[in-house]
Amino acid sequence: MKSKWITSLLGFGLATALTAGSAAQAQQPVELTFSAWIPQTHILVSNFMMPWAKEVEEATEGRVKIRFLPKPVTNPVGHFDAVRNGLVDLAFISHSYYPGRFDLMKFGILPFSGDSAESNSVATWRIYDKYLRDANEHRGVKLLGVYAHGPGGVYTTGRTVENIEDFKGLKLRIGGGIQADLAKVLDFNAVVKPAPESYELMSTGVVDGVLFPPESVASFRLDSVVKNATLFPGGLYSDNHGIIMNEDAFKRLPKQDQEILLKLSGEHIARLGGKAWGDADVAALETLRANGVVFHEANEQLVADVREKTQVFETTWLEAAKAKGIDGPKVLAEFRAELEALEKQQQ
Repeated sequence: MKSKWITSLLGFGLATALTAGSAAQAQQPVELTFSAWIPQTHILVSNFMMPWAKEVEEATEGRVKIRFLPKPVTNPVGHFDAVRNGLVDLAFISHSYYPGRFDLMKFGILPFSGDSAESNSVATWRIYDKYLRDANEHRGVKLLGVYAHGPGGVYTTGRTVENIEDFKGLKLRIGGGIQADLAKVLDFNAVVKPAPESYELMSTGVVDGVLFPPESVASFRLDSVVKNATLFPGGLYSDNHGIIMNEDAFKRLPKQDQEILLKLSGEHIARLGGKAWGDADVAALETLRANGVVFHEANEQLVADVREKTQVFETTWLEAAKAKGIDGPKVLAEFRAELEALEKQQQ
């Protein structure tokens, strides 16, 4: 009898231990890796991506944790494939770094597309989500959200841009995309390099300047080499980024956590990213002015000349939209209406 009692007790203890072990295993958080190709001190990481990751962790009660890698897993352009192939779970991409792949996303970065990073970001997401998602330009990865930087301008070490002829012969660092299109129609010499290389290019005289929003001029330490800036109403251009996720990594999450992640994506990401970039623009302009950078507001003639030369961008986009069965004029009109309404809300 005693032997049977001991055996029963041992059996109960083993079953309890196994149950406890299974419960503990079930409660283990899912860790997602995030690779950022800019320093973690950059405002996009410190003021947007990391706080967003913290929101995800808190909303899932610790079941999902996002770990930022100390170093990027590849170069800036390689991050799309790194996410698609599962080398990393999450990353952000600049659409301009992939010529020909994200042509439809250019609707939000055309010249004179708004004075606010946040309004541009939100309007871009709303239009993408409503009209462009089915075009599936991000196939191979899961797009969680898009956001845009503020109005891009011309920042130079010496030469000023005050009329359309001043572009001719300028050597400007660009990232590709709409900036490469600008180089063709405005007749400046484009040096295509990732943003983090801008300081070396400018400080050593390889280029005369850059096309950037104010934030990037400060973030990449260009405030010590920039002497002149030319700003355009609504910006000479913009750029939008995407937060992308490996599809299998998303599927690994429990359904409830998938739903939480999606709730914290989309327009939520657009607002967070746009606000972080917009706030940094305001601070950067103050820094640049304090450092003696001379600002030139594009005059009416320069704006008119740029509009004329860049009208082809809109025509090209409309043709690309039509080829995908998208009502391009309707999309652009709605985007601009969204943009105007959002910017009025911020006033």
